[in-house]
This record gives sequence, structure tokens and C-alpha cells, in this order.
Amino acid sequence: MEDALLQIRDLHTTFYTRDGLVRAVDGVSIEIAAGESVGIVGESGCGKSMTAMSLMGLLKKPGKVDGGTILFNGQDLTAMGPKERRKLMGNRISMIFQEPMTSLNPVTTVGRQVREALLLHNKEMSRTQARDRVIQVFQLVGIPDAAKRYHEYPHQLSGGLRQRVMIAMAMVCDPGLLIADEPTTALDVTIEAQILHLMKQLQEEKGTAVMMITHNLGVVAQFCTRLYVMYAGKVMESGTVREIFKNVCHPYTEGLMRSVPDMESKERLYNIRGMVPSMLHLPKGCRFCPRCQYSMAKCFEQEPGLYEPSPGHLVRCFLFEPEKGEESHEQK
Repeated sequence: MEDALLQIRDLHTTFYTRDGLVRAVDGVSIEIAAGESVGIVGESGCGKSMTAMSLMGLLKKPGKVDGGTILFNGQDLTAMGPKERRKLMGNRISMIFQEPMTSLNPVTTVGRQVREALLLHNKEMSRTQARDRVIQVFQLVGIPDAAKRYHEYPHQLSGGLRQRVMIAMAMVCDPGLLIADEPTTALDVTIEAQILHLMKQLQEEKGTAVMMITHNLGVVAQFCTRLYVMYAGKVMESGTVREIFKNVCHPYTEGLMRSVPDMESKERLYNIRGMVPSMLHLPKGCRFCPRCQYSMAKCFEQEPGLYEPSPGHLVRCFLFEPEKGEESHEQK
């Protein structure tokens, strides 16, 4: 992608534990253009959040990025020192974390917390200017009585308002890329719709690119233009949301789609058989084959490459392996 704002290429993130190596992110490649909304979906433990944490530089020992590159506006984040990287994080790249109650400091007012994030990246701005800017952003994200809420503590706010504070903190420096890690978790459907509408509105006004990490395929259909499906540390399928929803290819993606509840159906809710494998003891060959209804002998011995059944639609499955003599997408 020539106009990519973010290019993650063959990223490897490993946790060096006493029991062995946990390859939480194993050769993941993701591209996001400026102003684009990209979804990353998959079951818990598939590597979605670890990909984001690797990008943000928030990994702690025993975790380590030990392969690949992360290019943001052409700059390789993995080659930067901690001080240089901190100048970008929270400024040009921001993140909304899963649970605002645990992400916000309980003994500091929400306004002061957002103000500190702003002052950290704007040394010439006075505290008064920063306060006015924070109140302005609070109003922008739909927080009522913004000047009053500025002086309140996290426990005094509802879940929806705390999430709006987190969005305000992420947007206050006008980032080029916003990573939203389950931004509507624990919110009721009404507040969820409001938060998604707010993020879409801010994205359109500011031209911010969004990486949406979620379990909710409904959120993806509503918010995103392209999609990456992850399983056991690898991307299993990627393409436009329209193409994947219309022409599901990977058996895992098919299982996720079929697991979405249908309120009109009287059939029992579908679930993917088996369990997610231990990242310490991954199966040989395709990582999904023990749970796959279409698995062949080959699947248990060899790991499939990324194949391209249609332009821009990539699938890691032998069902879409090209004819002999043709190259896979990774070989091109």
C-alpha cells in the first residue's frame, strides 16, 4: 500500500517464560492508510492486543519484539530509542484501553489527567491554555457540563462518561493513528452506539486513522472498511469488510460469522468446536486444523501460506492453495 500511514511487516513478539517461548505475535503484517478504519478480530488470546502493545512500546519483560518492522509515516518504531518513541506515543499515536476504570488514576481528577497528557507533548502551552483545550475536547466528545466534569474523579462518572474521557485523552493531541482496544466493552448497546458514532464523527472531522480491536463483528461491519482476522498469533484472513462478509473464505472466519446470534433463528447457537490451543504447545501444521471441519492430512503436517483467492483478499488455508507453478502471496 503506497499511501500507508502504518505498515507492520512480519512482526514477531515473544514472551520468554520459564515454561518456554510464547510467540504471542508470529509474523503479523498489517497496513493502515491515513484516515482509514481497520478492524482486528479474533478470540481472546489470539494476539490482537499484543500487536497493539508491541506497536505502542508497552511490552514489559519477559515480552520482547524480536523481529519485523513497524513503520509509521516511514519511521521505523522498532529502531527508535525509548525517549524518541515516547514523543510519538500519546501524541501522533494514541490508544484507548479496554477498561477505563483501571486505565484512569482514581485519585486524580479526569481533567487533570487529560491535561497532563496534553502538556507532556506541548511544552510551550500554559496550564490555563491546556485546561481550556481539555474542556473544549470534553465538549467535543459529548461530555455534558464539561467545565464541572473537569474537576471530578473517575468514580464520580458513569461508564459511558469514563469512556468519553479516555477518547478525549486519546484525541487531545490530534493523533494521526488511534488504536481502540475494545472501546465499548462493558457498555450497554445504547452507549456503545453513541461511542461508535462519536469516534466515527471525530475520525471524519480530524482525518484520524483507526485500528479497531474487537470481538464484535457488528462493530466491524458498522465502523471499519478493512478487516484482519487473527488466530493463535497469526493473521488468518484479511481484506475489505465488504469482501470478507460477502465471501467468507477461512474456516475460522466462517465459524466466527456463524457464532453471531440470530434473534429470528430457533436453532441452537453455533460454536466453534474445540479450544484455542496453548501458545506454549501449538499444533504442528495449521494452527486451526484441530478445530477445523475441513482439515486434511496436509493441514496437520505443513503450515499454509497466505493465498489470494481474489484481489486484495488473503487467506491462510490450503483450501485456497494455487495450482502448482503459481506463487503464494508471500512468495510474490
